[in-house]
Amino acid sequence: MQGWLLQSVIVVGALLFITSKAHAGAWNQRAGEGQIISTSYWSNAGKIFDDDYNAVPLRGFTKAETRLYIEQGVTDWLTLVGNGGFQTLNFRDGDSRFDFDGLDDLELGLQIKTNGREGFATSIRFSYVLDSQLDNQAVDLLRGGDQFELRALIGQSRETLLGDFFYDAQAALRTENFQQVDAAQAALTLGYKPTQRWLVMSQTFLNFSETDEVDGFLVPEQTQLTAQISLARQYKPGRYIQLGGGQTVFGQNIVKERSLFIGFWTEY
Repeated sequence: MQGWLLQSVIVVGALLFITSKAHAGAWNQRAGEGQIISTSYWSNAGKIFDDDYNAVPLRGFTKAETRLYIEQGVTDWLTLVGNGGFQTLNFRDGDSRFDFDGLDDLELGLQIKTNGREGFATSIRFSYVLDSQLDNQAVDLLRGGDQFELRALIGQSRETLLGDFFYDAQAALRTENFQQVDAAQAALTLGYKPTQRWLVMSQTFLNFSETDEVDGFLVPEQTQLTAQISLARQYKPGRYIQLGGGQTVFGQNIVKERSLFIGFWTEY
């Protein structure tokens, strides 16, 4: 269990959050306000990381995914969060063939503000995650049935003469039965906003899943480190478009994905 503890405190990944003041996910929504983010991803892979972290040839992997993320402020300290997606994927490795077409994990959560002042925020999110039933060990991370998640978030932004800078860091643990930690996530976003309309973001994601038993088969532990870079533009008040790409740079028992994505952001 020492492995998940070490990786859960290395904060290296994040979500796609853009607001008019370059605030990130640690900031709660004001009462009665919210935002909706829809993102479409396209990815493929020609290699897969084995149990020794080596990238070995893979016959083929493709995935298309559309996600919807919603935040709704209930009070100034409580925000409702919903996150779900639909994906289609194809996996080929030697004589092994796997296809999936259906819903991805669905997250329903409550985010509570624990500290908030100008340019700084911390919060905690409690979520229930409904499993997607996608149980292919090479493409499904953080699996293991429905789970509970506890996530800590911290964000800070600063205005300078060169533009606005911000970071958003997150760390999360998941459990199925509260007897052990089944998976860990960590996240960091670094953002730079040179003007009111433009935003550049560097993002990194670290996911770790403990050894699990699925349908009577022992699934080994998995690790995935992914980096993304993106550019976002505000095209009208409260409306944004984001374009970016990503790459799995390090992993264990997981495909080495390359991805492109587009996102649309609406604040209300």
